[in-house]
Amino acid sequence: MSNTEKDGNKKRFWRQRFRITIQEESTFHERRAYLLSGRRIASIVAGITLFIGLFTYMGVAHTPLAEYLVPGFIAKRYRADVARVRQQSDSALFALVAQEKYLKNLKSILLGEIPVDLQMDSITDGGLEGDLPEASDNDIALRDRVENEDRYALRRSGPESLSTLGFDFQPVVGGVSDVFDLSAGHRGVDIEAAEGVLIHSVDDGTVLMSDYTVEHGYVIVVQHRNNRVSIYKHNASLLKEVGDLVKKGSAIASIGNSGTQTTGPHLHFEWWVNGQPIDPSPWLSFFE
Repeated sequence: MSNTEKDGNKKRFWRQRFRITIQEESTFHERRAYLLSGRRIASIVAGITLFIGLFTYMGVAHTPLAEYLVPGFIAKRYRADVARVRQQSDSALFALVAQEKYLKNLKSILLGEIPVDLQMDSITDGGLEGDLPEASDNDIALRDRVENEDRYALRRSGPESLSTLGFDFQPVVGGVSDVFDLSAGHRGVDIEAAEGVLIHSVDDGTVLMSDYTVEHGYVIVVQHRNNRVSIYKHNASLLKEVGDLVKKGSAIASIGNSGTQTTGPHLHFEWWVNGQPIDPSPWLSFFE
């Protein structure tokens, strides 16, 4: 059959009319008859196919069957779980990075080095002194009150002695032998006292470190609220362990002369706020 004849048959099919008859089998009595053209037959078949397709889609996509019949389908409840887990993972990763950064800086403090953040700020600002927070009016007033208060009171009373940056309990009774001086690398104050005298925590907190270092001897570090850290070096003995909760005024160590960077019994006391060393003198009462 030639291509011309095939084209002719196709055209005749679309124009030709068909008769579909329904008869009784026993009597051949005609019950119903349908007259259809080729186009109408094609339209009916297409409509039936579309209806079956839509019905199948609605029955699968909007029912639990989708989880079993559609490869790679993820239910909405699982998507919400995945989003929540991803958010929690991001938060945990951020917290882990911050904790690692904090521990590195704390290690630098304990080794007598300058923390990474402080080094970068010093390079940017042109010196360590530019990084120190300026004394507020409250801190200046507090300094004046400290000088006029009873110099032999171990613990100052009254709410006015409190500061958001400082503390109101003295670590030990004694006179200052070396002051706070960042330019000389001395990030704390040295308080002279007799060997064996108890050292007290200046505020409530958690012990972060309680160990021996070659340069600073027996060292104990306490983490306080509001990103404040107190460090006590050159002790003779340590009375608390890592993880211990301490109250303000709790005995945590005793005065000693341990470590290579010491010339006599004393406490080297450092006070850090938000990762920066701060002169603790405004909150200390020195005794000559």
